[in-house]
Amino acid sequence: MKKISSIVTICFALCLALAVSAFGAQAEAAGAVYDNAKLLSTAEKEKLTQKIQQIEQKYGVRVGIVTQPTLQGRPVGQVANALLDQGYKGAQNGGIVLLVVMGSRDWYISMDNAMRKRVTDDAGINHLSGSFLSDLGDGRYAAAFTDYVDTVDSMLSYYEREGEPYDPAGEFSPLALLIALALAILAGINLRSMLIAGMSNVRHAAE
Repeated sequence: MKKISSIVTICFALCLALAVSAFGAQAEAAGAVYDNAKLLSTAEKEKLTQKIQQIEQKYGVRVGIVTQPTLQGRPVGQVANALLDQGYKGAQNGGIVLLVVMGSRDWYISMDNAMRKRVTDDAGINHLSGSFLSDLGDGRYAAAFTDYVDTVDSMLSYYEREGEPYDPAGEFSPLALLIALALAILAGINLRSMLIAGMSNVRHAAE
């Protein structure tokens, strides 16, 4: 029984590897945008491809978008990592690929180690995914993928300029400063009123 179970496991692993390899080969042949789920028009795909090619040339990276109608039960993260290794590797400064699976409503962003220096796994991915998930969930696929590409561009630009990955927590916000000042003034007024009210030798003058 154990032998049969092992054979089944090995066969499943081989099928998975072959399927992922096929996805990788197709993605590499299709270029930056491999829209197997047919979410984009030809014009939208061409526009995205041009944007990505400019980013790749500017920063020495690989950027990919892959859509699939289904993965037939294969783990989305495992497939995305394999796609990165087989279809979007070899760039000096790293690669990143967004995989969207329509059947299961899954998405996954896979990056190699070089790209992780520029886009971190925690704050970086949260910022990147936050830029496109709303449009993706509402079915505005061209807008979602454009947001993804533009945000990758801005994060790579930040790294080139500052020498460190972008972290939203470290970003200066004028609005937050104004709110903090307003709260401080209100706190000061309240404290002054409390001190005056607590003084025994101060009373309101009667006319």
